[in-house]
Amino acid sequence: MPPSANAKPAWLRIEEQLADRIRSGRLLPGERIAPERELAERLGVSRMTVRQALASLAARGLVDRGVGRGTFVRPAGRIEHDLTRVAGFTAQAERSGLAAGAAILAARPLPAPAHVARPLELERGSPVLRIERIRSAGGRPAALEDSWLPAGHFPGLLELDLSGSLYALMRERYDRAPAGATERLEPVAAGPREAEALGVPEGAPLMFVERVAYAADGTPVEFAHDLHRGDGARFLVRVVPTATLAGAG
Repeated sequence: MPPSANAKPAWLRIEEQLADRIRSGRLLPGERIAPERELAERLGVSRMTVRQALASLAARGLVDRGVGRGTFVRPAGRIEHDLTRVAGFTAQAERSGLAAGAAILAARPLPAPAHVARPLELERGSPVLRIERIRSAGGRPAALEDSWLPAGHFPGLLELDLSGSLYALMRERYDRAPAGATERLEPVAAGPREAEALGVPEGAPLMFVERVAYAADGTPVEFAHDLHRGDGARFLVRVVPTATLAGAG
């Protein structure tokens, strides 16, 4: 039987297999990938096929290649989250030199449960919008976002393109961009769901961030739970002396 016209070429299958091993942590940052000759013999393909797969991985930024040096898994870039300023994931990633992406898991209207209604200063059961996304940076899963927004402030939001910056939509379409926020951080371990979504082993370190964001007039506009990969994020806090603190000692 002739091969299907839609069958993937061998180099692409090899690329996808190696990319999956990198994402899942079976190939670690800095780890050397087997030489072309060894991979070709193991997979039953030509060295040219392996070379094409590795070149494509390098173009995606997943590996580094050097003549006489071999091919190594590129260390994942870290996003620096500056907690002294209000900025969404997209802005933080781009500031760190990484392209941001988003895969939408769910986006739907719901009645606000009590734990969401309280921080949003709504009555329990009020209409809210829940948006769950996997955020990527530099082509790799970096964070799992679960955002709740008051539906009354953002009519029609779920019909818009949610694959980019949510904060940009809030600013440009609704003039309700977050201007301030309260955030709480807690280190946690990845469970089965988080591990699968973020491409990390179960038990891997994550940073849990609970956030309430406010518009310029003080109105709560977002309640969110974010889970960031521990190997892909750094959090910056600036402590500014005040007269009160200076005299407290």
